Amino acid sequence: MKNYKKLIAIFAFTVLGYNSVKAQSEISFFHLGDYVQQSTDISPVYIPKNSLSISLPNIGMAFSNGFSASDLLTPIEGTDKLKYNFTNLYNSIEGDYSTLNQKVNVNLLTVSVKRKHGSISFFANIKENSNWQMSKNGIINLLANSVEDEILLNDKINSSAYAEGGIGFTQQFLDDKLAIGVRVKYILGLANGSTKEDGYAKVNINDDLTWIINTQDAVARVAGYKDGEDYEINTANSGFGFDIGASYEIIPNLVIEAAINDIGSITWKENITEYYLNDKTDLMVNGVDLDTDDDIAEKFGDKLADDVGTGERKGESYRTSLATNSYFSASYKLARIHQLRLTMFNDLINTNNEATLALGYNIALDKSTYGIVGIKNAQGDMDLGLNFATKLGPVQLFFATSRLNEVLGNPKDIKNVNLRFGINLVFGYNKWL
Repeated sequence: MKNYKKLIAIFAFTVLGYNSVKAQSEISFFHLGDYVQQSTDISPVYIPKNSLSISLPNIGMAFSNGFSASDLLTPIEGTDKLKYNFTNLYNSIEGDYSTLNQKVNVNLLTVSVKRKHGSISFFANIKENSNWQMSKNGIINLLANSVEDEILLNDKINSSAYAEGGIGFTQQFLDDKLAIGVRVKYILGLANGSTKEDGYAKVNINDDLTWIINTQDAVARVAGYKDGEDYEINTANSGFGFDIGASYEIIPNLVIEAAINDIGSITWKENITEYYLNDKTDLMVNGVDLDTDDDIAEKFGDKLADDVGTGERKGESYRTSLATNSYFSASYKLARIHQLRLTMFNDLINTNNEATLALGYNIALDKSTYGIVGIKNAQGDMDLGLNFATKLGPVQLFFATSRLNEVLGNPKDIKNVNLRFGINLVFGYNKWL
């Protein structure tokens, strides 16, 4: 069992990942625009509607998965109890992989000040991004006891946590028709890990129950945290990033906007540990019969770890990229308060992803806005978004979701959740400081 745990730590259980995380769209939140200062997280162009904004700690979160709880947990016939049904889970996954993504953004503090032709802001955030690309023919195959003649463990699990702080600056030109915004941030890495790209363990099972094993670069590296030791923030794990964007009013009330966010990287130098399987080419061993009702995942893991060998060693420094992404938008305002907006989001790290497209409508009042968004997501499905920002005295409340249809649905069928909400203190509407 000890070796099995090491194997899972390499391929599935580590909270760490490979190279870079997958970006997730926050289109409904993007449509709040200049009403909410935290929108600069995804669009650095910010022309405040009030003189001074001070945030209270607020949070944004997003979660998506290739399967739902109802795929994994199915009713036991004749009872009101549920059971783990890995066979049903295996059959429910379309394609070779199921991808689980998670994103959390805690805004500790943002202070924004309106300038004569633009704004200046200061911010501090803590972010966590995770991505697990689950191989259907790997661990899920084993758990489902559906093994045929080949097992391929090539899961890629990606999680990183970091703190960032910096300054944002927006300046208007050409009679305020053109606005350019930049945010520069210093990044302090809290925890990260990566499996080497293209690392795998493959086992071919012969009719005589012998196995042919191939492994290559099956390495998971962990930085910023070491099991069994007290956690300490290390400033050696650091980096820099920046966001850049621009908006332009082509004709009165028609504005186009573009933004590229999270350009940069983190270098990990301290507390690096590597967990690995030895490299093997066409290693033949006496296998075990996996055609059984026993826990074949444990049996397979113990056997593979014993024959190939696992280890732990100190790792060398490495660098990971931020989850670079882009937004492009065109908006038009009718009768001063009816705003239509067309938006496209792209994940620039995972270029094989389809673009996310959205069409939204907001009632754009002086101090408040309320909107809905129709979204075609990267999987080709349709989502419904909702957003609002409203002012109650000096207090501003805001909320946005790009997955209202799932939030209001049956919890056991949820595959995607996206929420952003918080409170700001705002002062001096239609005034200069």
